[in-house]
Amino acid sequence: MRTLGDMGEKDVVRRILMDIKSHAPVGPGDDAAAVDMGDYYLVISTDIISARTHLPQAMTDRQIGWMLAAVNYSDIAAMGARPIGIVVSLALPRDTKFASLKRIMKGVQECSNSVGAEILGGDTKESAEMTLAGTAIGTVDKNKILLRKGARPGDHLVVTGSLGLAAAGYYALVKGLNCPSGVKALLEPKPRIKEGLVLSSSGGVTSCMDISDGLASSIYQLSEMSGVSFEIDWDSLPVRKDVLQVAQDSDVEPEELVLYYGGDYQLLFTVRPDRLKTLRSRLKSKISVIGKAKRSTRNTLKRNGRVTILEDRGFEHFR
Repeated sequence: MRTLGDMGEKDVVRRILMDIKSHAPVGPGDDAAAVDMGDYYLVISTDIISARTHLPQAMTDRQIGWMLAAVNYSDIAAMGARPIGIVVSLALPRDTKFASLKRIMKGVQECSNSVGAEILGGDTKESAEMTLAGTAIGTVDKNKILLRKGARPGDHLVVTGSLGLAAAGYYALVKGLNCPSGVKALLEPKPRIKEGLVLSSSGGVTSCMDISDGLASSIYQLSEMSGVSFEIDWDSLPVRKDVLQVAQDSDVEPEELVLYYGGDYQLLFTVRPDRLKTLRSRLKSKISVIGKAKRSTRNTLKRNGRVTILEDRGFEHFR
């Protein structure tokens, strides 16, 4: 009998979704769900973090709380919604210090404050290992919601911020390297709520998701949902010099940090060519065009004049 480890998270989720019947306007399979509230959608997302898979030893209690809130608000941002708040459930060992719990909740509060949201409630339970779950909610106008599907051939593929910084932070911690911006990006990801709201109100964004498990993996998910492929230009990827320096000092190929590691929580989206200029002016230098949607069956990477197949891999649970 196959186990979850045999299958990997993607296959597990895909097979589960085959058996789920949902009548929600946006059901399972996107960054968040959407419930019809009449004039608007209520957007709902949930995410879990655990000590073993998500929390480096260098993380402070406050950063644990921030991370819990941030990964949930990031999904709200990907839908172009405005967050209302978050409900948190905390499964903790009985020897957890109460002061640590207070600092965790302070991190949840600070992240919520940073995006104009608040803590709405939650639950606490005893567990052998720290496992924390959040459920974030937000609202969005029905005609402004962003989905993973909708990209069309000719659309530009665009990303907010820079790529590979969280990966650089991880390697900096492991190797004892100096990359404070990377460490901060890894331990305190910033939900791109403001950018998501601009994208949703632009009228030109055709698909969107957040980058949690790696750029390449996210590209494949957008490709599958929209029925298009993407050609990515390596030279157009927004990569900081300190990311390249960490890759060199760690003896790791830059592609591993930029394409396959994950944890950046930037927004990856497609936009119609006629709306790109307006979007650039509204977001200033916060976005970069990294490729284009095509009528093809293969996602490709162009680098140094060569076009190769973009590998479909990234961080995946149960692997």
